[in-house]
Amino acid sequence: MWLQLAVGVALGYIGYRIYRRIREALPPGGIQKRRPISEPEALVQDPVCGTFIPRRNALKTVRDGQEYFFCSEGCLMRFRRQERTG
Repeated sequence: MWLQLAVGVALGYIGYRIYRRIREALPPGGIQKRRPISEPEALVQDPVCGTFIPRRNALKTVRDGQEYFFCSEGCLMRFRRQERTG
């Protein structure tokens, strides 16, 4: 009986030490929940220079009901000049 009690105490102590080591290894706030992975940002291609840019950062114009996106004011102006010249 004393042997079983001694083994139980020893196992409890070992379990406690393992628990303490795990707690010390964790960051102060504990385990953080994972943030959901956001959707990749949609990219659009500038028809003048071919650069891919995030849609939310692009300049936009509409020609014949179709949207065109541009990386810069310069590319937008070149596109508009091409529109006028044919």
